[in-house]
Amino acid sequence: MLNAFLAFFLCLTGLARADDVGGPIAVDRSYILGAGDTVRLEVVGELELSGERPIEADGAVQVPYAGRVVIGGYTLDGATEQLTAKLRDGYLKNPQVILTVSQLGSKLVSITGGVTKQGEYPFTAEKLRVSEVLVRAGGLIDPSTPSAKVFRDGATGREVIPVDLEGIGRGDRAADVDLLPGDHLEVPPALQIFVDGQVQKPGTVVFREGMTVTQAVAAAGGAAQTALTTKVTLIRDEKQIPVNLKRILKGQEADVSLRPGDHVYVPESPI
Repeated sequence: MLNAFLAFFLCLTGLARADDVGGPIAVDRSYILGAGDTVRLEVVGELELSGERPIEADGAVQVPYAGRVVIGGYTLDGATEQLTAKLRDGYLKNPQVILTVSQLGSKLVSITGGVTKQGEYPFTAEKLRVSEVLVRAGGLIDPSTPSAKVFRDGATGREVIPVDLEGIGRGDRAADVDLLPGDHLEVPPALQIFVDGQVQKPGTVVFREGMTVTQAVAAAGGAAQTALTTKVTLIRDEKQIPVNLKRILKGQEADVSLRPGDHVYVPESPI
């Protein structure tokens, strides 16, 4: 349910990763620029003034003829006003300034664990919620993951904030924690089974308590027509356990229970 909610949220929101560089990044007008961000300055009719401008540690950008202009701590609108005023005072009579964000790096949160894309993600607005970071991270590997934790460093030490992922999936706004720059979101790693060989969708599948070989193969899209189902191998702790999937499917043998981390290999038929 949570991943369905996140997919819907993704359709409504323009989002950027920390390593997005190049074209303009959509940020909310409330976003406060800071050191580590990069803006693209365009001054209409003044090609030599236009280009990428990294915001330095003191919040300033370097602009030809205008010198160092502090835009850190301002919104895009405020920074545009600062640059316009500086250019008007020292160089141009009526400068037309267009300012966009091309890279974000001043306010980051990180996420690890049971998500598709672990890493660092930037704020694109004044506030950032857990659900937004999960969207950027590609969603939960196991959609049934009930909870997560936010680790936050404060003046009195590290704070641990519980996150109710099930509540977020139900649309409970109170469960959707507001994050701060520097926060780390930790999602419990998903328990998985690896299925490869002659199956429709080789790769990892989420482990469920009581999962069997036939269920894992079904979760991988089922055996391909080229599969040799009488010679399936279950690899566990460096041991190879033969499994006759064909007999199991016919009800002639008992199915084989799996454990997290098991590897099911379906070989190709020689015929």
